[in-house]
Amino acid sequence: MSSDCPSPSYSLQELISLNVFRKEYGTFGFDTFATDVTAWAENQVMAGSQSETLLILASLNLEHFPDRDEVELYLARYQQENGMANPDKIISTLIWLRIRLLQISDAVNVIEVEYRLAFFTQWCLDFSPRAFGKITGALSSLYWELYDEALPVFQSRASEMSEEELFCYVRERINPWLRILRNDDWIWVLVR
Repeated sequence: MSSDCPSPSYSLQELISLNVFRKEYGTFGFDTFATDVTAWAENQVMAGSQSETLLILASLNLEHFPDRDEVELYLARYQQENGMANPDKIISTLIWLRIRLLQISDAVNVIEVEYRLAFFTQWCLDFSPRAFGKITGALSSLYWELYDEALPVFQSRASEMSEEELFCYVRERINPWLRILRNDDWIWVLVR
C-alpha cells in the first residue's frame, strides 16, 4: 500500500502548504503531490480559467507520473503571476496535519485506519507549533491503545471492536482536533 491513496481535490492553498511542508521536513510530504497539482490545474482549466501557466500545468497531467520539479516550477510561476506568497511553515505544518487527520477520518476500512495511525508511531513529529507535537503524540498513543498486543495472551482493543465501533471510536477521538484545524481563526491562535 502506498503512503497516500488517491486524494480528494485539494485547494490551491492546501497544495502550496503541502509543498512548503515537504521542502521543510522532507519525507513527510505527500507522494501524490505532482499529480494532485496537475489535477487541480486541469479542474481550473475545465472550469474556464484561461491562464497559460494553468494550461501548461494541466497538460503535465497527461504524463502518468508528472515530473515534480516541472510541476513545482509552473506552480511557482502561477503563484507569482497571481501575487500568491507561500504560507508560513507553521501554518503549512498544521494544514499537513489536518489533511492527515481527514485521511484517517475518511478511511474506507479498518486496515486503512490502522495503517494511517501507525504512521504516527514511526516518526518523531515534534515540529512547531506546540499543538502539532501534542496532537501527533496523541495519535501515536491512540494507535498503541488500539493495536498493542503487549503479551500474546491479550488481544488488541481494536480486535475486540466491530468495524463500526472502531470507526466511531477513532472519529470521536480525532474530531475535536479536526474542528480546530478546519477553523482559520483557531489556526492563527495555534500559530501564535
